Amino acid sequence: MTRNPPSATRARRPKDEVKHEAILKAATRLFLKNGYSSTSMDAVADAARVTKQTVYAHYKSKDTLFTQMVTDLCDRHTPPEHLLKDEDKSIEDALYEIGLGFLNMITSAEGLAATRLVIAEVAKHPKLAQRYYEDGTMRMVAMLAGFLEHQKARGRVNAVDTTSAASYFFAMLKGQYHIRMLLGIRPVPPAKDKEAHVRETVRIFMRLYSGPSPLPTQSTF
Repeated sequence: MTRNPPSATRARRPKDEVKHEAILKAATRLFLKNGYSSTSMDAVADAARVTKQTVYAHYKSKDTLFTQMVTDLCDRHTPPEHLLKDEDKSIEDALYEIGLGFLNMITSAEGLAATRLVIAEVAKHPKLAQRYYEDGTMRMVAMLAGFLEHQKARGRVNAVDTTSAASYFFAMLKGQYHIRMLLGIRPVPPAKDKEAHVRETVRIFMRLYSGPSPLPTQSTF
């Protein structure tokens, strides 16, 4: 029996994936170094060592590239799916892992540079800021809210509005850390200090949302 040869699409897939990643890495370096406005698709093509047509074949626009950069940054610090569904893990331990991943993301060199980039470009590119907010902040809030809904159904948390509770959790994690580092007032703290901050945030959060009387928080931020 004669087998059909593999399709051209299948044969190209590994190579295409390499190009896809190379383009994203090149764009990320250029965005964070030069800013959004000063980064052209020609420059991305040169840095990735591909043609401009290849860049557009993988990413239809510069906006798409920027959005993928934000998504990739979040993915690298988002807890794995199994953590959010682990029935044996305590909610405190799960929140600690979620919180530490988030804090590491926003205090990483890439995370700080991306936030500074968006702030610098917001007047010229307001839609860029909207994408950054939706694909970064709100994506993380939605993930945690879903986790809290599951925990609420199990009687482990008592939040009236889990989206609001998730927003407060991340706001407490940011605290004074984020703004001081964005402004360059303080350096990124060592790992032990970040871990202690996350543990304290989890402790406060559980005091707010694990009692018999739910805290009726409904944040609009």
